[in-house]
Amino acid sequence: MLCDNAADFLLTDPVRHDLGRRWLGHKPVLTVPPNTNPLTTVAEPVHQQLARACRVDIASGRLRPHDRFPSERDIADRYNVSRATANKVISQMVAEGILVLRPGIGTFVAPVRGLHASLRQMESFTDAARSAGLIPATEVLCLRKERAHQIPEPVRQALALDGRASVYYCERLRVADNEPVILEHRWVRADLVPGLSPEQLSGSFYHYLELTHGVFLTGERHKIQAWNLTATEAQKFRLAVGSAVLVVEGPGFTEVQTPVWYQILYYRGDRYELQNEVQVVGGLNKLTVQRREPEPIRK
Repeated sequence: MLCDNAADFLLTDPVRHDLGRRWLGHKPVLTVPPNTNPLTTVAEPVHQQLARACRVDIASGRLRPHDRFPSERDIADRYNVSRATANKVISQMVAEGILVLRPGIGTFVAPVRGLHASLRQMESFTDAARSAGLIPATEVLCLRKERAHQIPEPVRQALALDGRASVYYCERLRVADNEPVILEHRWVRADLVPGLSPEQLSGSFYHYLELTHGVFLTGERHKIQAWNLTATEAQKFRLAVGSAVLVVEGPGFTEVQTPVWYQILYYRGDRYELQNEVQVVGGLNKLTVQRREPEPIRK
């Protein structure tokens, strides 16, 4: 697997360049990936080919929840198809629950069902997605073994590694209903997960540690920062360069404070928001990252 330079993802790395923290505007216009034609599969009905292209636009974030969907006329003109075919596309996607028809107003992308990740509790993304009625998936983008002297200093210190120790570095893209929502970078102590393979990273890593190695994480330390995606990161999310993300960084450890991993999680800024509940001294605080539904279009 081809891996990027892991040090580039550390918020503590002084050489990481600033993107000006710009937010690129979004236009809800139906698009198709470059050099592709959505109407190339002869065996598949045209309206189904078009519906598939529209699903790609929604899954990639080009069209977002509550965005106005192109009208029958727009679809017919753009793809040179009949209004009847365009109507079939919209009707099919409404029936699938992807679009919502508002009589007299238009057709809109349906709201995304809720998904949140708690920063106060240990929580599996796989379990959280399923409990929200979403289909989770994991793409393992990179896995390699490194010696302690090869990894960034903040990671080495957090994992308390000496020069002879080694770690597994992995990069994963967490997906919910075909939409990338979290980009994950993780360094794991190799002595705790001998023989780690991509197949073992395809699901919940919490479950893998517990069931295979008897390693139970009981806590994490986090630092949180807003960031803008670089070109490399944006390509993985299928978003525009400079799109906003919420970055959660820090180690995970066992009950006896043995460090297990150091992770950096990129949460899509257009899908998650930080929520914090503060109580009086002696009470419990609640801090979560929760999936955000964009504000409805106001007429």
